[in-house]
Amino acid sequence: MSLTQYPFLNTYNPWWNDGEAAFAGLPEFHRDVFDALYADIQRLPQMILVTGPRRVGKSTLLKQCIRKLIQEKGAEQAQRIVYFTMDDPALLLPHVDMDRFFEDLVAEYAKRSKDGAVYLFLDEIQKFPRWELYLKKHYDLKTPVRFVVSGSASAPIFRKSRESLLGRIHDYQVLPFSFREFLCYHLFSDGTVISKRLRKIGNDMRLNRTPMETVSSLRDLQFFANEGNPVTSELSSFLFEGGFPEVWALPDILAKQEYLYQNQIERVIFEDLLIAAEFRKPEMLRRFYIGLLAEPGRETNVTKLSKDIGITASTITTYFPLLEATDLVWRLHKYTGSKATAKAGNFKSYLVDLAVRNAVLKLTPERLLADEQVLGLYAENIVANHLRRWPGLVELAYFRERNNELDFIVDLGATRIGIEVKYRATLNDRELSKSREIAESLGCEAFVAVCKDRPDEALEKRLQEKSKIPLAVVPLADFLLLF
Repeated sequence: MSLTQYPFLNTYNPWWNDGEAAFAGLPEFHRDVFDALYADIQRLPQMILVTGPRRVGKSTLLKQCIRKLIQEKGAEQAQRIVYFTMDDPALLLPHVDMDRFFEDLVAEYAKRSKDGAVYLFLDEIQKFPRWELYLKKHYDLKTPVRFVVSGSASAPIFRKSRESLLGRIHDYQVLPFSFREFLCYHLFSDGTVISKRLRKIGNDMRLNRTPMETVSSLRDLQFFANEGNPVTSELSSFLFEGGFPEVWALPDILAKQEYLYQNQIERVIFEDLLIAAEFRKPEMLRRFYIGLLAEPGRETNVTKLSKDIGITASTITTYFPLLEATDLVWRLHKYTGSKATAKAGNFKSYLVDLAVRNAVLKLTPERLLADEQVLGLYAENIVANHLRRWPGLVELAYFRERNNELDFIVDLGATRIGIEVKYRATLNDRELSKSREIAESLGCEAFVAVCKDRPDEALEKRLQEKSKIPLAVVPLADFLLLF
């Protein structure tokens, strides 16, 4: 068999002919997940699966891994790597059979394995019907090829399909850029002293630390205080621009808003859900989702929301898991005494990336930054998104009982930390003391208040004097550097 019958492969694999020019334009910046992903591609016996929302940078990650494989293993490796995206319309041509194409590709590269490891990088794998059966077959037959595949998490049927590969496939979820990644991408090149220090801050949190050690690290997080870097303006940009990298290079606000709306709402709801989940009323689902955009992070009362948007409570209960499957939103459950459990009416909904809200509501940076109340909601939402990345996280919940509230209870297994977000110009001793007392009553071993600016030393000292547990008051920009 020869691959000459599939000439479209050449377009996707320029390194076959010109290794130097093949990666022109590919970013040098590496996401935090890159090193672990690249190492596992070479060392793990399982197949590798990279998932995440649309346009989050999955294809770039795969191509960066290809580039490094060729750089490290030499030009001969280029002939033992193939990349292709399974949503290419060439596969729909009358003379092309998708099943035959896949099998021909595997057979040809299995032959090449006698000269060294071979890699098949297949993007948008969910577009290949019964893909999981083909991968399972070749894994069980020990076909000598390494499969690295990616897929959009916005297709619920895709998640069901990959369940049949448990034990055979290692999953990486790629989310929108964290603030630390956003900062490094825009200000610091990989390998610089500052970039290395930023990455070390996050890596240190992967160590098994006591509550006191964790809080001490947070107190010492004055990384930018003496660096003279424009971190405040970068945080403001992050609040508006969000974590989808392709958006940043677009020429103006209108182009960015149109891009986000089309890719993160229209295509997800009207393409992925409509086809994959056989969803029959996409307009209603879109209305439900847009209704959630109004106040991200607010506790969702299903009955009230039903009246506000004109959709029955039972329908909302059906819709929310569909939206969660798309990685557009996620929900945080209420703390119930032992762990967070799903209970109707007791959850908060957070947006995976706030730039989508800005696009739908047609906000400008000026309007957003002038609204202190909305910025408070954004700060809480961003903290929630970053807490999900905390290494070793076992459970994340919120507490609310009558007038007593605590934004987050972070269960790291042996350690429980209470976190309150107060993103405002002036901090109130009484409010923070109350939040800390709630954290103590819930068995938290440390308390962290995330604020807007660096707090007055006297205020932090007063809070510490009354606290029975380690305590830190940390500006939002510094806190986000952990993740």
